[in-house]
Formats: sequence, structure tokens, C-alpha cells
Amino acid sequence: MTLAVVAALGLSIRPASADPAKPWADGVTAENQRLAQAMFEEGNTLFSQLAHAPALEKYRAALLLWDHPLIRFNLAVTEIRLDRVLEAAEDLEKALKWGETPFKPELYQQALDYRALIKQQVGQVEVKCEQSGTKVLLDGKQWFSCPGVQTQRVMSGEHTIVGELRGFLTASQRVIVKGGAIAKSHVALVPLENAITLRYRYRRWIPWTISSGGLALGLVGAGIWYAGKGQMQTFNENFARECTMTGCEKDLADHPSLRDQRDSAKLKGSVGIGMMAAGGAVLVGGIVLTILNRPQRIMPTVEVAPSDGGMKAAIGWGF
Repeated sequence: MTLAVVAALGLSIRPASADPAKPWADGVTAENQRLAQAMFEEGNTLFSQLAHAPALEKYRAALLLWDHPLIRFNLAVTEIRLDRVLEAAEDLEKALKWGETPFKPELYQQALDYRALIKQQVGQVEVKCEQSGTKVLLDGKQWFSCPGVQTQRVMSGEHTIVGELRGFLTASQRVIVKGGAIAKSHVALVPLENAITLRYRYRRWIPWTISSGGLALGLVGAGIWYAGKGQMQTFNENFARECTMTGCEKDLADHPSLRDQRDSAKLKGSVGIGMMAAGGAVLVGGIVLTILNRPQRIMPTVEVAPSDGGMKAAIGWGF
């Protein structure tokens, strides 16, 4: 928004003696007042020539000698022309510190009008934090270190507040500032060890259950195979004892007990080998799943929704 401005040209400040009615002159020597008056008039001349930047420097130099409300007012008007609205807002407040006393009525009304117009464009951000050492940034620029409460004048609109501290999760907040209003925010950081969660691809018990099941199946298979091996050894001994002297048919048709003993031993061997193979495959699969299921460190996602006069934040963990 462009503001139409009229400087207090033609007005002058005059040296003032110590007077309770003019507190802005307290402690200012007559020489400093005279020099400030001269610089003030030079600044007015430059302003009338549209040389706003040089006029600004003259007003600032005059203020170093004498902080007079009229100098502050002309400085603020010049800052408005240079689109330095935040500085103008601060200088207008200082110019109006003593009320209408330093001004002529029409000039005082102009000052009030400027302040009302600027108020629509400027608000404040107030941030509170308690964690010692936390660095607070406003719109990407270093602001202050915690603990404490700080207030900063800003243009109306959206602004970003960031809190940083080593060993803590950086917090970012968005605030919407209305003209003439204060947007309050509280910075509280979460320790990294509390913020980070571990994410597993599968439920943690699944790989271990599969591995344990495969191992158990393989051990049972090994037991059956070993039993079949022992039974086959017994069969060989019986076969040697019963058939060496008399001879036996190949299919042991005439020795059913030996035949059953042999077939049982073979079956146990086959079953045992099959179970060991299956158990080994399941065990390997469980080990692979265990490797794939190594935890991943997950940082929380912070979603900050701006709202009038402040913000609303929600923290969640993504998977």
C-alpha cells in the first residue's frame, strides 16, 4: 500500500531551555540544539528536492544531537517515502511519545493519521522460550537466544519462526500477523533421542518366529533321520545274521519283519532329509527377513498450520 506523505516542511525547532513542559530538551546543550536545528532544516530542504535518502541521513545526524519529536516525525515521513515502513512505525511512536505538546494541531493530526495508516500494515511477533541456548530465527535471520520473551515489529502477513539447539529437533513455526495485532508463539524443542523412532518393515516377531520355526523343523528332521540311520544299521545287522547262511529273497518276501524294518528305516531317512531341507530353507528365509527388517531411524514430520494471530502445530511420525 502506498502512503501519501506531507513532510513538516516550513516548521522549525527552536532552542529550548530546561523546562518541565519540554522534557525532550532535558540534558541537551544549547549548542547541540542549535546544530540539530541546522541539520533539521538541511534535511527539510533535501526532502523538498525529493532527495529522500540524503534527507534521511541529515535527520538521523540531527537526532544524535537532539532527539526532538519534530525531527522524529520528519524522519518517519521520509522513511515512508523510502518504503521503510517498519522503521517509520517505530519512529512515529517515539515522535508521539510526548503527545500533542511538541506539535501544532494540524501536524499532530497528520502524525496520528500516519500512525493509523501504518498500523494496518505493521504488527508484532512475540516469542517465548525457556530452553537455555536455543537460537531463535525470524524469517531466516538470527533474532535472539533463549531463555526469554522477545517482541519484534514486522509487516503484516505470514512469518516463519525457527528454534535451533544442538541435540534437539529443529522446530519451525509459521505465524500470521495482522496489522496492529500481536502474534504470540512459544518455542519448545524436543530432544533428538525422544523425537526419533525406529521403523521396522515387518513386525519384529515375524522374522524371529520364522527363523525359530525353521530351526525347530530342521532339528526334528535331523532326529528322524538319525533314528532312521540307527534303524538301518540294526536292519543290516539282522540281515547279515539271518540271510548270510540261508540266503534271502531280494524283496525279503519270506522275511516280512526284516522288510518292514528296512522300509521303515528308508522312510525315516527320507522324511528326516526332507524336513531338514525344508527347515533349512525356512531358517534362511527368517535370517534374510531379519536382515531386511533392520530398524530405520524416522524423524517426525512437523506440520504447522498458520492461523490468525498465531499458529497451530501438529507433530506426527511418517511411515
